[in-house]
Amino acid sequence: MNRLWRLLVMPWVASPPYTRLIAALAVGGSLVVASTIAVAGLTHARTHWSHAFILALGFAVWSLWSSCLATNLQLARDARDLCVPGIPRGADRGLLLFAALSIGLPTLACWALGAPPLLAMATFALAAALGLAYMLLSFYIGLPVVLVVFIALTTHGLSAVVAGWWMLIPALAAFDVWRWWRLRTVASVHKEGLDAAAVFYCYRRDAMRNGGWHGLSQTFLQNPVKHAISLDLRGIGPRRPVDSLRLALGGFGMPKSLAARLQDLWRLLALLLVFALFLLALQLFGPDGQPVNATAIRTHWIPSLLVYGGVATSVIAVTAFASRVRALWRKPDAELPLLALLPGLGKPDATKRTTILASLVPPAVFLAITGVVLLAGAIIVHATAWAYVSIALCGIGAFALIVAATLESLGGRPMHTVAYVLLYGALMALSSLILSISLPTDQYQGPHPGRLGIPPAWLVAAWGLFLLMLCVLAFRGWRELRKRPHTFLANAP
Repeated sequence: MNRLWRLLVMPWVASPPYTRLIAALAVGGSLVVASTIAVAGLTHARTHWSHAFILALGFAVWSLWSSCLATNLQLARDARDLCVPGIPRGADRGLLLFAALSIGLPTLACWALGAPPLLAMATFALAAALGLAYMLLSFYIGLPVVLVVFIALTTHGLSAVVAGWWMLIPALAAFDVWRWWRLRTVASVHKEGLDAAAVFYCYRRDAMRNGGWHGLSQTFLQNPVKHAISLDLRGIGPRRPVDSLRLALGGFGMPKSLAARLQDLWRLLALLLVFALFLLALQLFGPDGQPVNATAIRTHWIPSLLVYGGVATSVIAVTAFASRVRALWRKPDAELPLLALLPGLGKPDATKRTTILASLVPPAVFLAITGVVLLAGAIIVHATAWAYVSIALCGIGAFALIVAATLESLGGRPMHTVAYVLLYGALMALSSLILSISLPTDQYQGPHPGRLGIPPAWLVAAWGLFLLMLCVLAFRGWRELRKRPHTFLANAP
């Protein structure tokens, strides 16, 4: 019994606190949603409740495997390097134990409530294999794969996807076994590039202080020492305090050369290109086996790809800018107050304005440029009005969260980690809902390209409430900032 208990708690103990928080919120929230669906379906005889119940439990299984359980790989590698016997094999056995539990227990629950047990077992196996593969793959590949499966479930339905892609389950499981063993036994692993596993640079112990999702931010936050040639130092000095402070703050907002900016833009476009390939494969080899023609792809699916670009842009912007400011103003060292000695900052009020401009102008320019590019693409393909609204909402929501997090940090009342993660998750959830609604088909209504311009009222209300909450937080941060003697005062972590 003690050995079994050690296998059960090993992933939780080996995971950093940030990973535990994400896993607890995602799994706990999914179980609450699944329970609500089951109660509503059984008491009010709702249709399609069993599929929604299976999907909610499947998301809980995916969240578990893409967070805590994946950290067993790093634990096994560390134990091997330290010559600690037993732990690497224990990590492997723990995965087998959790595979049986995460698939078997939800399947029994579905069987007891009258949901299709075979469909549930296949769904949970797919969720577990997909969650582990997401962490064993590079971010450039793992995220598009997950989004394509999400789109397939939205457009074709759960039964059609499982019946049409059943071979994907053993293929993903075999890939997970091979990839796990390779990464566990290899002497050194890649930290960057297409061969880099997301588990090694996501969910680090210092993830929250280094910018939330460390791997995503590191992809776009270049090391100023390694890439010093990419910096643009023209005009840096007392006459241009905003640019000087941008350089001192570091991160993605530093002044860079045009070549460096184009390289950053290419990294963002790489996500769109990979997703486009998977999206095309979804149409050519989808569960219904009926590929759409080029006109339909240009008219209805390319706008969805543009909306995905807006979602990816918003996530990257929040990670690169808002999380960066939180990290700098939460450090317990004495580096931050030294910025007050920069020449040319002026009086405290002028310093506050300069700090706000240095912190908020780069994300505003980044979101504006990417938004214009995406909107131009939507105009070229004659997208519906909802595509324009979706792209604009993603950018506005991301910038509002950046402003709120920045002003809260500068004002001495930084967002609590739980609150920040919840707001971050809300932005991703609302953006993902926009992406799913902007698709030209769904599993219940079928093809409906003409309905794409009709946003649901509840989604508009959710976005309005989210933006109103961020405005309140931003105003509170601005009010507290005006009371501070100067901006370069570190806050307690």
